[in-house]
Amino acid sequence: MPKIDSLKNYVNNPEEELKNITSSFVDHVKMAGRDTSYRPRLVFFDFFGNKTFGIVARPYTDATDYMSCIAEMMYAYSALKSDACVLVLDTFLLKNNERVGSCLYCYFIGDKSAHIVCLPYSYSEDQIVWDTPQSTFQEVDLKNHDGATQQMIELLYSFSHLDQPPFSLSDLLSYYSSVNYQFKAFRKLNISYIDYTKTK
Repeated sequence: MPKIDSLKNYVNNPEEELKNITSSFVDHVKMAGRDTSYRPRLVFFDFFGNKTFGIVARPYTDATDYMSCIAEMMYAYSALKSDACVLVLDTFLLKNNERVGSCLYCYFIGDKSAHIVCLPYSYSEDQIVWDTPQSTFQEVDLKNHDGATQQMIELLYSFSHLDQPPFSLSDLLSYYSSVNYQFKAFRKLNISYIDYTKTK
């Protein structure tokens, strides 16, 4: 499976990671309903492709705030000294600027390369149906993309190539908890921070 194998530049087990992504989305629809927004989510990986940290966006108000959420989450890339991350977005499939379906857009980002995986889906009543044969795997560069995709690629590249972390991980976790980001560490971080969720 050469397309899947190309994702090993970012994660240890691409098939498992894609399964985790689709399962998370199915669970969200079951619990919250198909009309409830599936917020952007990021998972970070270390040099060995092991998962270290995951975060789900806070509530956002508009398209500009949506991009701000992703930028705020991406500050964790340098603070964690990550080597890769995966951003998952629920979006529309477009053809000739017309919506023709829905998909999960998964941006696999590393220091030296990037891929976009598109996982199309539809609903049968309230059940998710994955259109697996129509899934696409695309290596991307910094140009020759349209609109929001180009903007997203530039944002992810910029925040994954910072020379120094602008914020400490402790400060970031305190901030994330204060504005309703949901996050989870997959290994012990040995970091102390102010958990504002316990003061609300």
